[in-house]
Amino acid sequence: MASLSRSTRVLLGHNLSSHWRGSAVAIQTRYASTSSKQNKDKGASQNTAVLPSQNSYTTGITRLREHYLETVQDDLMVLTYNHKFKPKAKIPEGVRIELKGNKHIKPAPKASTPTNVPELVKIDVHCMMKEALVSKYNLLSGFMAIQAITGEMPEVIHSKKGVHPWKLRAGNPIGCKVTLKGDKMYQFLDKIVEIVLPKMKEWPGLPESAGDATGNIGMGFPPSALSLFPEIENNFDMYPRMTGFDVTFTTTASTNLEARLLL
Repeated sequence: MASLSRSTRVLLGHNLSSHWRGSAVAIQTRYASTSSKQNKDKGASQNTAVLPSQNSYTTGITRLREHYLETVQDDLMVLTYNHKFKPKAKIPEGVRIELKGNKHIKPAPKASTPTNVPELVKIDVHCMMKEALVSKYNLLSGFMAIQAITGEMPEVIHSKKGVHPWKLRAGNPIGCKVTLKGDKMYQFLDKIVEIVLPKMKEWPGLPESAGDATGNIGMGFPPSALSLFPEIENNFDMYPRMTGFDVTFTTTASTNLEARLLL
């Protein structure tokens, strides 16, 4: 670092401000003469662009994580505790045998203890764009939007089978997904609860059918909800195509009721 000149460090994005404001990107410039090349150091700071991004670290525990540990965890313990717990016949965990009437065999419930209070494990953000059937480059707008609101690089989803009526071929990119854990998971949930949902008009809330009977809950957002995130709202012109997306909350709860209480 010490051997680099100041202008080189600015172009490479090693200055301290890039860690707080975003990732610095050097813009290549061609100089027609030697005199114009001498002004390179003077205009180095003007040729550096800063892309909107999230910090990859936090200075302390996230606000929502602290709220869960200090308040929600104790409340869930009181609400879900059963003083007369009688476990039913034990069924191996993870068994999902479909019966008549579209019902599943549920795992045996566990006794409520301070060590198995329902907790959020991960959040999956998933989007699919039908415009990608026409051209794979149409997926770039949704790809960058998901990356902006989550702070993680999405994984491109390719179709496994071809569908002729939809003009879909096997292996074509049709969407992207991101899995969030840790601090970024709570930061994303905080933005949904505090910013996005209050701005949505006529949001009916979580439907009763939102759950897989094992503690996982999913919900969908329309394309208009994507523009409500602060990362998209402040740079709306950078994303020509808005897309809807699905959010799946994976928890350690064993029933839909416990998962809904957690959320």
